[in-house]
Amino acid sequence: MESAAKKSKQGTLTPENLEESKRLKALYLSARHGLSQENFGQKYGIGNQGAVWQCLNGKGMPISLKAARGFAEGLQVDIEAFSPRLAAEALKNAAFASTEDEFAQIPRADVTFSQGHGTIVYDEGQKAPLTFRKDFLQKLGVTERSAVIVDSIGRSNEPEIPSGAVLLVHTAHAAKERIQDSKFYAFRCDGKLFVKKLYRGTDGALLAVSANPDKSLYPDSRIDEKTDDFELIGRAMWMGAEL
Repeated sequence: MESAAKKSKQGTLTPENLEESKRLKALYLSARHGLSQENFGQKYGIGNQGAVWQCLNGKGMPISLKAARGFAEGLQVDIEAFSPRLAAEALKNAAFASTEDEFAQIPRADVTFSQGHGTIVYDEGQKAPLTFRKDFLQKLGVTERSAVIVDSIGRSNEPEIPSGAVLLVHTAHAAKERIQDSKFYAFRCDGKLFVKKLYRGTDGALLAVSANPDKSLYPDSRIDEKTDDFELIGRAMWMGAEL
């Protein structure tokens, strides 16, 4: 009887479910979250070590939507990256979510990043947070825990980023691990805060480039992460500015 019950339970897993677990396991193994399965499951609301193991290995029951949301948050990916089925279910459920569940508050740091020649960092505090729809944040690939709003000033990135724009910066490790050429990043260099496009050179150094085509005012600068006083804050994902 016990053997038949086991077989019946295992039979609830479809080929699609097994493929979801396979994709999820590949993402989990490639991520650098530094957590054991036990700690990962507890931190992101998936369950104990056994629950995490079953999801990764296609054992027991199919991955639940709750577990999928936990894995997506912990791995900094969209649910669709491993389960289009659950992504569709999450989108459908979002349409019936309560107002409280639809929105998230992103903290706003009381610092200003330069879009010119650098802003000296004197102090860091908090301003009133900004509110975003959770489904919008999900499309950006960020969560409440991995984003911060900052102010910017200067004309070095015009016309793409006007002076005075507020920026949503993705601060998760995954956003900083691999520099994507031509994307805007917030960083600190020699005690000053900047927002620039970054490029990874063939020699491994970074090239900081302003979007403003006037290179006489805003020349490119080379950054050597090994010798320069440099810290990558995160990638700028969204901009809000006056019209």
